[in-house]
Amino acid sequence: MAILELTAFGVIGSVLLSLAFLPQAYRLLSTKHARDISPYYVLILVSGSFCLTVYGFGIRDPIVFILNLYATMANSELLLLKLYYDSRGDMPKTNE
Repeated sequence: MAILELTAFGVIGSVLLSLAFLPQAYRLLSTKHARDISPYYVLILVSGSFCLTVYGFGIRDPIVFILNLYATMANSELLLLKLYYDSRGDMPKTNE
């Protein structure tokens, strides 16, 4: 596989990982609860994307760096929402 093909493959993967938080963030914001989300899952996502951000900076690759910096911030938002909604302790209203 040529370097250009590998780079394109890596960019597509990074974009997908960066956008993966959107459905979960939408659900968190619309339901106003996070009881179904494991804090360990989100913490691992934040840690992994942070490591890839440092890696992108280290190899001086702006695409890897920027996409993973965005993923780190987005996944951090999920973690903060999880902590916020869990700390409230109240249950959301149901539409029954």
